[in-house]
Amino acid sequence: MWKSFNNSKSIDVYLFVVTLIACIGVGFVYIQDTQEKYEEQARAHIIGLAESAEVFIPPDLVNQLEGNEKDLSSPAYTYVKDGLTRFSDRNQGVYFAYLYGERGGRLTLLADSGLSDTGKPPPPGRGYVEDSPLIDRVFTTAETVISTDEGHWVSAFVPVMDSQKENVIAVFGVDYPSAYYHQEIQKHVLHAAFAAACVFLLSAALWSMLIKNRTLRSLSTKLQASESIFRTVFEQAPVGIAIARNNRFVSHINPELERILGKPREELTSIPLTEILHPDDIQEDQEQFAEFKEDGTWAKSLIKRFIKPDGSVGWVNIICASLHGHNHNNPSSGPNYICIIEDISERISTEKALRESERSKSVLLANLPGLAYRCLYDRDWTMEFVSEGCYDLTGYPPESLLYNKQLSFNELIAPEYRDVLWREWERILVLRRPFRHEYEIITATGHRKWVLELGQGVYDEKGNVEALEGIIIDITEQKKGQATIKYMGDHDLMTGLYNRRYFEEAKNRLDTEEYLPLSIIIADINGMRLINNAFGHKEGNRVIIETGNLIQSCCGESDVVARTGGSEFSILLPNTNNEQAVTLLRKINNACEVFNKKNISRTYDISLSMGCSTKEKSTENLDEKLKAAEDYMLNSKLLNRKSSHYTLLNSIMATMYERSQETKEHAERIAVLSKMIGKKLNLPENNLDELELFSMLHDIGKVGIDDRILSKPGKLNDEEWAVMKTHPEIGYRIAMSSPEFESVAPYILSHHERWDGKGYPQGLKGKDIPLLSRILAVADAFDAMTEDRVYRKALSKKVAIEKIRTNAGTQFDPEIALIFVELMEENEIPYLQSNGSNGSVSKDHR
Repeated sequence: MWKSFNNSKSIDVYLFVVTLIACIGVGFVYIQDTQEKYEEQARAHIIGLAESAEVFIPPDLVNQLEGNEKDLSSPAYTYVKDGLTRFSDRNQGVYFAYLYGERGGRLTLLADSGLSDTGKPPPPGRGYVEDSPLIDRVFTTAETVISTDEGHWVSAFVPVMDSQKENVIAVFGVDYPSAYYHQEIQKHVLHAAFAAACVFLLSAALWSMLIKNRTLRSLSTKLQASESIFRTVFEQAPVGIAIARNNRFVSHINPELERILGKPREELTSIPLTEILHPDDIQEDQEQFAEFKEDGTWAKSLIKRFIKPDGSVGWVNIICASLHGHNHNNPSSGPNYICIIEDISERISTEKALRESERSKSVLLANLPGLAYRCLYDRDWTMEFVSEGCYDLTGYPPESLLYNKQLSFNELIAPEYRDVLWREWERILVLRRPFRHEYEIITATGHRKWVLELGQGVYDEKGNVEALEGIIIDITEQKKGQATIKYMGDHDLMTGLYNRRYFEEAKNRLDTEEYLPLSIIIADINGMRLINNAFGHKEGNRVIIETGNLIQSCCGESDVVARTGGSEFSILLPNTNNEQAVTLLRKINNACEVFNKKNISRTYDISLSMGCSTKEKSTENLDEKLKAAEDYMLNSKLLNRKSSHYTLLNSIMATMYERSQETKEHAERIAVLSKMIGKKLNLPENNLDELELFSMLHDIGKVGIDDRILSKPGKLNDEEWAVMKTHPEIGYRIAMSSPEFESVAPYILSHHERWDGKGYPQGLKGKDIPLLSRILAVADAFDAMTEDRVYRKALSKKVAIEKIRTNAGTQFDPEIALIFVELMEENEIPYLQSNGSNGSVSKDHR
């Protein structure tokens, strides 16, 4: 506060000095301006008087003056002389008036207003020296000139022009005493100086009053600020403050004390302190308060427990000091004390936690999965302290390592790590950083364990290493886990082969001179999408695993075999030329053929498309060779695609017929009926071909339905029926897997939709159902009704036709149903007469 006051005072002095200087400066400028103003007025007066007198000097008379003694008898001289004398006499302040002209090439006095020492006029013709430069300038410029710098005189020189006002014929001069010239100026300057002084004194008086008022206001403000600061400190203090007397608080209780004790000030002043403090401490508290009362100057710090409103126990540090004279109005009531109360509950808890921490640390050291140590910085790592965990970690009791009693710790370290560990400690101690290193130790049983050592140097006052301290933790299991993680990071989890990430790393690692020639083989399983769609991804995964095993069995230990895509495998063959790579490619193909022959009962064969390429020179680009191998593989896949797809589809169809007890004849009959309807509808030939293909493949999705559902006699339950209704979607995916059958895939998906929208799987209605699907629905239903079932005999042709007619507009397209009925009534189809003799069962019509 005082610093602020002094700063304010300094500012006031500074402002006063600045104001003083400003007033002086303004006064000086005002005086100077007044002087210049009246000097200008005096000059104008002198010049104006001289110029007005010049007007009365006739140019003709001037021209008659010769500038010698002859002029004394000349009337012109007498006239001019008298005029100059009258001018000098009549104008106050004019001391001397004269007329100069140029005669004989020099300045010559023609006439003046003065008298000689004899009382007679001085003769004309005298030369003039003092102001000759100024007079010459008047002759030259024809301008009036005034001289104020010639000692005691002020002179004005006015040109006398000829009658044509063209040439200067003479110069009229007037001299004034310098005192006369400056008298008026000095009078006004003195007036201005007096006015400036008055203003200055008035300003100083006003400023003095302002400073006094400001000082008073400042002191008042500071007093209020001090009061505010005291109140703020009291209200915001981080400790409780109160005035106490006779074992109770009486006044000046701040908010922090209310917070600490958890009671409002009204309650605190109404109860004795013994009701606030812990009941177990009452006896001790009363004795101490009695001491306070007896010794008014006594002060002491006490740590006390108290009961919070919620019943919990808190801790406070109470500092009590006597307040002399604070209770002089009523001395009989006892002395007053100021109490400063600090909440130390957290500190007590921290100290308790620290003690608990020390106990926990002791337990931790005893149960540490390793050991804690302090050792000397020497080659033996001489141990000064070893925790109990030493035995579990090393198999040696701690005392056997202390001061190298039985063996040194260095002997436990695996030999290949000893020098490495020493050099790392040397480096860390120079940098004064924490030590962290992993290495292996050899236990008492001869087993190796991985350990992690965390430590630091202990330095003396001179910075020398005094000892080393740290912990050594068993990380053997962690290392095993890391090895597992690394294996998982490098290998494909399905096949156990390397993955693409490892393949890319190996490709970069092997792309050096020492591994040339370096060959690459790219292989891809044919028909993988079709297998997944037909038999499910579980079966597809089994094919991938078997293929990976076949390829791995054909490769050497130095070869890198990786699964680099869904059904793609890549092989890196270091130090293998192109001929050897082609031989391996054939070997893999032969292995697939042998495998297929051994597993002849399977629905499909494992078939691979492969390509290879070789980098023989270091200047060649390995990525380009990889691209070439991929291109060869893709070309092979394109060449084999059609045959492999037909082979696979035939296998699927055969499996479907076998599993669902559907017959090829059933599909052929549906094809005949469907084409018969298509021809009646005048469908083009390509649609009739699609109808035939569609009829053969419409139930191909049943290959993905569980055998127990397909072979179940009798009707299906709701759960089984829900599974059975998925076969159109399975069939759709199978057809979409082959470009040759993509065109009929939408028909397969929709062949169980109904005209009224109650079909499956999409619930299509009316003409939203593809036309070919609507045609097959009628033919398939008719053929199913005219076949024998386990749970019923085949219906007659007449009854089946009637059911088609009945369901027209609900299950079937009414137009197609009507066409079919007309065709069946008009034509006798020979194969129908033997229909129903095979005893097949179909589960797709419920």
